[in-house]
Amino acid sequence: MLKIIKNPRATLGWSIRLVFDIHLHSKDIEILHLIQRFFGVGNVYTYQDKAQYQVQKSSDLVFIIEHFTKYPLRTKKYADFILFTKAFYIVNNKEHLSKAGLVQLVNIRGSLNQGLSERLKVAFPKNVPVPRPQVPKTNLDSNTPGIKHWLAGFVSGEGCFVIKVSKSKTHKLGKSVTLNFLIIQHKRDRELLESFSYVLGCGRVSIKEATGIVTFAVTDFNNITDKIIPLFEECPILGVKAKDFEDFKKVSYLIKDKAHLTWEGLAKILLIKSRMNTKRELE
Repeated sequence: MLKIIKNPRATLGWSIRLVFDIHLHSKDIEILHLIQRFFGVGNVYTYQDKAQYQVQKSSDLVFIIEHFTKYPLRTKKYADFILFTKAFYIVNNKEHLSKAGLVQLVNIRGSLNQGLSERLKVAFPKNVPVPRPQVPKTNLDSNTPGIKHWLAGFVSGEGCFVIKVSKSKTHKLGKSVTLNFLIIQHKRDRELLESFSYVLGCGRVSIKEATGIVTFAVTDFNNITDKIIPLFEECPILGVKAKDFEDFKKVSYLIKDKAHLTWEGLAKILLIKSRMNTKRELE
């Protein structure tokens, strides 16, 4: 984030703050502490049911920039990182204390994340957002170095393990049980999600143009049990989502044993489902 804040005490009337920030549910605060220990900088905060890891000091942001320069982001957020880095060097070189430097930062802010706020548009009506950097096309496959571990990390933050129980006229109990593995992103990262099919050897991508949401989904039971579950057993998911994965596995065993075709088995599945994802209590 590049924050441009009205400040009458500043020479130009504006103060600049650069912030690297990760937000998670408070259930996953331990992941943020792990990240903090990894980088050796920054702080972890909690408020209500949210937790965040934040790095603001210029001397600390150097570690963040060096890391993501060495290990580039694979999503379109890489363009935001490039813009963030440009802003960092402008501030680090004290260029933001000149009017020209401030204008440069405003123009960068115009292309960063969601662009300028209405307040900044009014304050800087002549702003000209810099061109957003072009991000190379993502080409992932099963031979990409470290791809399995990268995918486990990505799924820890962006994936979802879903147990779907639906009405069915063809099933004796009137209910069908299916397992869905999903990854949902903005449509700008459609190419990345499409490449997951090459990495995993299964799955399909669908897009909702009205909402700009693209979804990678694996719904075939054999693909779930033969490809998805073994992958995350080999490369574990971190955080509270690991518990959802374990419940997901339990239901796969019940389905494999045909337990979902009995009232007792269906009841077990419904109980497991009722405690997963957003319904999971903090333990």
